[in-house]
Amino acid sequence: MHPSLNDHPTVAIVLSTYNGEAYIGAQLDSLLAQTYPYWRCYIRDDGSKDNSIAIIKSYAAKDPRFTFIEDQIGNLGVVQAYFHLFNQVPEDYISPCDQDDVWREDKLERSLTLIRNIETDHKIPALVHTDSSFVDSHLKIIRERFIGKRGQKKGLSGIIIANSVQGGSILFNSALNNQSKKISAKLPYDYHLGMIAELTGARGFIADTMLQYRQHNTSSIALGDAEIEKKADHSFSVTLQVSLSNYPHVKHDFNALTWTETAKKQVADYLYLFEGSNNFKKLYILLKNQYAFYRRKDLLTFIRLIFKHDNLLGLIPSK
Repeated sequence: MHPSLNDHPTVAIVLSTYNGEAYIGAQLDSLLAQTYPYWRCYIRDDGSKDNSIAIIKSYAAKDPRFTFIEDQIGNLGVVQAYFHLFNQVPEDYISPCDQDDVWREDKLERSLTLIRNIETDHKIPALVHTDSSFVDSHLKIIRERFIGKRGQKKGLSGIIIANSVQGGSILFNSALNNQSKKISAKLPYDYHLGMIAELTGARGFIADTMLQYRQHNTSSIALGDAEIEKKADHSFSVTLQVSLSNYPHVKHDFNALTWTETAKKQVADYLYLFEGSNNFKKLYILLKNQYAFYRRKDLLTFIRLIFKHDNLLGLIPSK
């Protein structure tokens, strides 16, 4: 039986802005258009040099659900800015929001319905994420689905190698937020939270495109990809290097949490892929778990690397 939304839990939408004047109005308008109206949007600016703050304040003056957070902390960077905001809000449900995206009007309603189903009466740590349309600066579609079939792979296999949890699509509960605070926030918040949900609770995916994921030359993913490209070993793809770079975090950064028995077995399989001595066992693990990879060629390259190297530790990109 699906939980009713009749008790109207308030969702904390958290938004970190940085020089976002060109697009932030469209995103805030899409929040105002949500079919689920019981939300508060907490916005903190991370040191903008443009007109972002004035735009934010104009929305806060028109609708009390917008709260502009002013502090003297200075520029935190996109990752730490969001972790900081997660720790500031009191609501039971939290939804990160990117300044240049546009939400579909039923995004909050659909996400809240699903998370209240998968968190169960025990309120286990839970996270819901959705697919999105990949669009250009004018919202013209570049790719119909940003995540696609990767998002539908259940369990750790769906995210541990190639993350399918897109930050701006997430809604998660306070139980997951509390687990998150137990470990150092080194990773992008989407992979960090997605992994914790799989290790300790539940993750749900909505295959419909619930937002327009806008890309332009100043977006965080474009700048991040450019930085990765600079450091890239071009003997294999940048996307596979991103996948390999997750390994040390999986091995070392989540040990403070109490994992489910299923998660323990899945992590053991994953670690064997990098450190095990039997290549045919590694191949069996790959076939058994059906891991999501960013691209099919990444899977084929990964298999080639397994048979070419005694272990994969020496291939992990340095930070």
